[in-house]
Amino acid sequence: MSDAILVTRSSRHAVLTLNRPEKRNPMPYRPGDGMRAALDELARDPAVRAVVVTGAGKAFCSGADLEALREMQGATAEQNRADSAAVRAFFEYLRAYPKPLVGAINGPAVAGGVGLALLCDVAIGCEHTRFCLSEVRIGFVPALVSEYLVHALGERAAREMMLAARWVNAEEARHLHLLHELVPSEGLLARAGERAEAFAELSPEAIRRTKQLLFETAGLPLHQALERAELANAEARQTPDCYEGIRAFLEKRSPRWSV
Repeated sequence: MSDAILVTRSSRHAVLTLNRPEKRNPMPYRPGDGMRAALDELARDPAVRAVVVTGAGKAFCSGADLEALREMQGATAEQNRADSAAVRAFFEYLRAYPKPLVGAINGPAVAGGVGLALLCDVAIGCEHTRFCLSEVRIGFVPALVSEYLVHALGERAAREMMLAARWVNAEEARHLHLLHELVPSEGLLARAGERAEAFAELSPEAIRRTKQLLFETAGLPLHQALERAELANAEARQTPDCYEGIRAFLEKRSPRWSV
């Protein structure tokens, strides 16, 4: 695993830390950056029921680093398309990840770092948390992040944020629903851990199926989304976790999930 990614385990969750604080934790979307390999390993580990994502040092994630920006200037059209496809694939991988991702947004999230925060199922911030889509400042377009931002905020709020390239502080981010919670910085990781541990009480199979349904129905016309939801409803009724959950509810006891 790359030194740029640190993974620690705590009870029934893991903490994945972007570990390039000297560069404000660039977005690790390339295969060699290590984040996808680490997440693959955690997805296979039945003892890990949720993953906390955070950044080392004072930043959460800075988006592209200076080396990537320099490479962009000399790249061919084919190389630029391939790199853009890699960012898209990384975002789609995070959105479809089978276990809950809890973002501990410890500091600034910039450009692609905003996308990383948005793709966490739960995002918790502190007084140091800030967001900025800074791309238009350097003549670039926040293209891939825009799709997730519009989906999360609505077009009007997303439009202003992308075009103005201004900083959004933690309080405004909470108001815009970029963050689900705000806590003091000294309690950020502890609170993220609490949220991650809470997922461990729930059915991992039901969580996986729910995330899969959300991924598969995003953007579909209503009738098509409902067709897929109807199938998901029927299939879920026949899973061991559903049988166990109903029995546990009727017997007034805690469920014993299959994983």
